[in-house]
Amino acid sequence: MSLNDPASAPPRPAIGRTTVVVALLLVAGLSIGGTAAYYELRPAGTAGGGSTVTVVDDLGRTVTTPVDPGRVVVLSPSIVDTLYRLGLRDRIVAVGCTASLEGGIENEYSPNQTAAWGLSNASCLTDFPNLNTEGIANLTPGLVLASTLTSQVAVGQLTDTYHLPVVLLAPTTLEGIVGDVRLVSEIFPSAASASTALEATLESTLATAAGEDANLSTGGGATPGVLLSYYFDAGGYYTYGPGSFGASLIDLAGGSNVASGVPLLYAEMNATAVLDDQPAFVLYGTSWNDPYLVAFETPDVWPTAPYWAQLTGTKIPIDVTEVTEPSPSMILELPHLENLLHPASPSG
Repeated sequence: MSLNDPASAPPRPAIGRTTVVVALLLVAGLSIGGTAAYYELRPAGTAGGGSTVTVVDDLGRTVTTPVDPGRVVVLSPSIVDTLYRLGLRDRIVAVGCTASLEGGIENEYSPNQTAAWGLSNASCLTDFPNLNTEGIANLTPGLVLASTLTSQVAVGQLTDTYHLPVVLLAPTTLEGIVGDVRLVSEIFPSAASASTALEATLESTLATAAGEDANLSTGGGATPGVLLSYYFDAGGYYTYGPGSFGASLIDLAGGSNVASGVPLLYAEMNATAVLDDQPAFVLYGTSWNDPYLVAFETPDVWPTAPYWAQLTGTKIPIDVTEVTEPSPSMILELPHLENLLHPASPSG
């Protein structure tokens, strides 16, 4: 399965410099179509002699990795979130980011994340414009954990040239996030108890959200149209099509995705189509280093989006990490999103 498909690029957190965001989206565009969407469908890992475990990652790749590797390189903030919540932060020897870019590590990690996870520019392993695969090899990790923003070429170099196991985590639904927690715990049995607790919390949050969504439907409550956008250009709004984790997020929050008809998981919805739909809510991801986010005001850049003034729905800025990183934190923030769309719901 090819990892490269620029037409269906998964979103990357917006950063302060728009030109860099566009470049990242174009260079790193990858397809995650056909992934194992639900964790129930993922085969359990099988131990190999007590020192290795074989797992099936989210692209259906069979990967044999050491059990409980002590040195791990992580190439996605969403995966760092998972490892941190499982008590595995001390295993991480580097994360993917480019310290030489303006803003350094905060181009890919929020200040809250860098503080909570103990990250700095010294943690960066260059990933833009190309991943420093040789640098990863020199760190002698036992495992590389990546999302599909890591190119097929880079994965090939890591696996074929440097003989490093690479596990790709790319959940396409919120349920798939729980599945990835379980997958990580297969590799790290030392985190089994933490994984069990985290899975229970995430599953409870999802069940509550699903129950409230069902109550809204059976009770005749309105299901508002929602545009969830993490970026825009002159042509329209970048958003989530059917079968993506973003669409799953909207659905469980009690909304109706206005981009349900787009043909790709991650696509640009034409600005005139958005105007015709007039979504009741426009949820737009803003950068964590944007001071307007703190003030809950509209950042200067978004009013330049096409037909912005003509969109009459409620416009709500959201920290971009809440809508672009399919991590446990995304599920834990779900009640907040529900409250935005349905202020009178029980979760509010």
